[in-house]
Amino acid sequence: MRKFYVIMCVVVFILASANVFAFDGKRKGFIIGGGIGGGFLSNKTSFGSSSNTESEGVFLTKLKIGYAPSNTLEIYYITKASWWGENDMTLYVQLSAVGITKYLDNTSETGLFVSAGIGFAEFDAPFGDVDASTGFGLIGGVGYEFSRHWSIEADLLYSKVEESGVDFDSIGVRVSVNVLAF
Repeated sequence: MRKFYVIMCVVVFILASANVFAFDGKRKGFIIGGGIGGGFLSNKTSFGSSSNTESEGVFLTKLKIGYAPSNTLEIYYITKASWWGENDMTLYVQLSAVGITKYLDNTSETGLFVSAGIGFAEFDAPFGDVDASTGFGLIGGVGYEFSRHWSIEADLLYSKVEESGVDFDSIGVRVSVNVLAF
């Protein structure tokens, strides 16, 4: 996992240094942003032949950093975490991924976009005495940039985490309000 973060930092640095005119009001160049939101997560825990499925309301946080080679395409590292409480513990499923966003209208400063990402999933209780488990995850979404730098996005998350014979599969539907500096 550490190797992935180092590689992503090097890629982001190289892409960001390719255009020193960042934050000039054009999407092309260095980008950084984040968002918050909410949604629902269906968690299926399997151990041997038994399984249990629970649905949770979640709070969503996200952070995105990368490079836009044009005003309609972004390539970035993203981390999206779904947080919820269970048995007096705070839990999360997080996806750390390489992502891409394509804006569908290049003639306007606002409009529809689609996004996708693939990377590492993590299940953890960050404030408890539980070791993090890692696995694989996918994300896809659609959104609308309603104002310069501001958007709303709906996404679907799939993650599969395995640890010591226990499978933890999550499917989530989330909505977030996002801000993006460019």
